[in-house]
Amino acid sequence: MKLNKKIISVFIIIIITGSIFLFYRNSIKTKYIADKAYGNTSGNLFNGGLFCEYNDRIYFSNLKDDGTLYSMDLDMLNFKKISNDRAEYINATGSYIYYSRMNHKKEKSKPSVFAFRNAGLYRINLNGRNTKSLNDNPSGLLNVYGNNVYYQHYTNEDGLKFYKVGIDGSGEKKLSDEGILPMTIDDSVLYYSGTKKDHYLYSMNLKNGSISTVFEGECYAPILIKANQNYIYFMSVSDNYSINRMGLNGGHKTLVLNERCSTYNISEDGRFLYYQVDNNKNNHIGVMDLNTGKSQNIMEGNFKNIHIAGNKVFFNDFNEKVSYYIPVGLNNTVSVFQPPALD
Repeated sequence: MKLNKKIISVFIIIIITGSIFLFYRNSIKTKYIADKAYGNTSGNLFNGGLFCEYNDRIYFSNLKDDGTLYSMDLDMLNFKKISNDRAEYINATGSYIYYSRMNHKKEKSKPSVFAFRNAGLYRINLNGRNTKSLNDNPSGLLNVYGNNVYYQHYTNEDGLKFYKVGIDGSGEKKLSDEGILPMTIDDSVLYYSGTKKDHYLYSMNLKNGSISTVFEGECYAPILIKANQNYIYFMSVSDNYSINRMGLNGGHKTLVLNERCSTYNISEDGRFLYYQVDNNKNNHIGVMDLNTGKSQNIMEGNFKNIHIAGNKVFFNDFNEKVSYYIPVGLNNTVSVFQPPALD
């Protein structure tokens, strides 16, 4: 009987140990996603990727807590601290959040022998567990599409280049010597403006790497809106950074907003354009109804980082000291966004 009890005890210990091991292995095993899933909108990524809506949560960089990664529900309640990292270019899809670690920009950061870990491309579970480095080099704008991360990769030797890596950290590959902003991807095609010999609008087939010229004009920050007849919006460098749009084939270029702008974003339904006028005369953030052409000022002054998430528009003052928000639409009711700083 005593021997049987010992055998049973050992058997129970083996089962418990095995269960713990399986749980741990499954928790760190990469969970793959649909081939055409994406992690954030083009407009949000162009504005720094500081807000990202996914599965009834908004993941964001909390300026009240030195830019660290938080989440909240769509009513801006139930705040959770996801990570102590200062996060930019946030993408959330499948089981993970992806972001560029920017801890060197923290006000409370201090020089350290571990300073090389202050930047990089990282992945973390939606619940804030199992942080994984996908690349330890400094990264810029990143865009998750399917099971790959397309991103700006930087080293002191090579400068800024365009890379991809699998969401499990495998298959890293340089795709271009240009520091392309990979913010607009649709149906395995990347739309981007050139950064070296010209600023034409190009498309890159991400399956085979082939590149085509879409429009021979000075473009910046292309945003594709499929909900509105597949228009590509962009800032026209040659037309004083006014906002224009064209078809996917580069035809029918049309002036949308005849103002010099420093940034812009568009609601996913293609209805509302938000923009920052930067002409040194009447700088302001404004909104235009793209169906009617009606526009109105939101606030006078200098603002940036315009994001759209949870049927709200978030933006920061130029010095990133105060965050504001308004409902999506023609509405001038501006509120200060004041999330808590959690331990």
